[in-house]
Amino acid sequence: MIRTRLASLAMAAALSFGAAHAAPTLNGGGSSLAYPTYAAWFAAYTSAHSADLFSYAAAGSGAGQSGFLTNNIGYFEPVSGTNTVGYASGTLTYGTIVGTQVDFGASDAPLVSSQFTTAANGSYDVYGTSTNGSAVYGPAIQIPTLGVPVTVAYNQSSLSSTLQLTDAQVCSIFSGAYTTWNQVVSTLPSTAISVVYRTDSSGTTYLLTQHLASVCGTVNGVTFTAQKVFASEFTSGVPSNFTGESGSGGVASELVATAASIGYLSPDYTSIAPLSANTTSLKVASLYNATTATYYQPTVGNTETGLENPGSTSTNLTAPSTNATAQNPLNWVPLIPTTTSGYPIVGYTTVDLSSCYSAAARGTLLINFMTATATTAYNTTATNNGFAPLSGITGGSSFVTAIADTFLSNSAGYTHPLNIDGTECSGLTGR
Repeated sequence: MIRTRLASLAMAAALSFGAAHAAPTLNGGGSSLAYPTYAAWFAAYTSAHSADLFSYAAAGSGAGQSGFLTNNIGYFEPVSGTNTVGYASGTLTYGTIVGTQVDFGASDAPLVSSQFTTAANGSYDVYGTSTNGSAVYGPAIQIPTLGVPVTVAYNQSSLSSTLQLTDAQVCSIFSGAYTTWNQVVSTLPSTAISVVYRTDSSGTTYLLTQHLASVCGTVNGVTFTAQKVFASEFTSGVPSNFTGESGSGGVASELVATAASIGYLSPDYTSIAPLSANTTSLKVASLYNATTATYYQPTVGNTETGLENPGSTSTNLTAPSTNATAQNPLNWVPLIPTTTSGYPIVGYTTVDLSSCYSAAARGTLLINFMTATATTAYNTTATNNGFAPLSGITGGSSFVTAIADTFLSNSAGYTHPLNIDGTECSGLTGR
């Protein structure tokens, strides 16, 4: 039923667009965790709609958020190996940027209230009116696209079985309290641990440190808080046995090249997702869930279980059901620092969109693309990369329907609709 409704929305949007208009290139960027999946989705959609094109820079979640909020393509456009605002990770990884506007951002860390109310970000109130007099692009939208685990990947040839880690051990590794492998597993040699972390502003880092903030307390003088920049957790600098790399690909390459190393990574760069185009030989640890007293691998099934069983400080995948609650973009992305069953370090990767686009064709392409990503073929790509489609999570099918009814149309019937290029765009600048 859901796919039928989504297909109807896509057809209606395509008819309203009209065959005579040239399809644009949509510019976006951000999450490197989800990049392999997004790139496969772009390729599949472009193959079926040869005139519809995308560009994407896997610049990290922080760049994705900033580029979107400020509509500044400089967060994505590479200049001499970096981009124009200094994000060293801002290399263009898919397509060709056309024009200067940012159509969408992607992040594994949710946007927070302060990002919507900072004047520099051009934020908007719930009815699409700017709160600070800056350019108006309509109400900002952030919606989850996939459920994701953050894996603890390692390169340790002395291990004959899968590494199993408790929260206390994970806290000790990433705080620098453990410096040799025999501290992790007593039967391993006293080889130094090389810990690999993300240097860029990263949603993968955010999901990891959000969990560590909930379970670690203070370890080795480090009190974790949810941060997108890992080095920010260390007031005196990261320990000497830590090596920083930009992007998921950079972390994966460093782990593969470095014996006795360990780090945190999205599943699509590890052996947990053998069907991913980016998979490596890297093994991933099984993490202990204290509530069930069980070790879990970050499989799609265990990720779904974790998302379905959020801890006491977490929120469920329940879509806003009223006009007032739907207007608040913070209500669309559940936060899951801990789980009571399943894999313990999980969350959602999201896309950030505007309600209003100055060229109707751009909004139509976004509607059609987002509609397509809810179908079976696109979900299969996601699971091949180690991610959990929303429809596979308890309550997720209703969430997918709510996204379609709220943002891809106004089937919800809201007085102040949030659908892309909806009636609230009259008189607004548009992105």
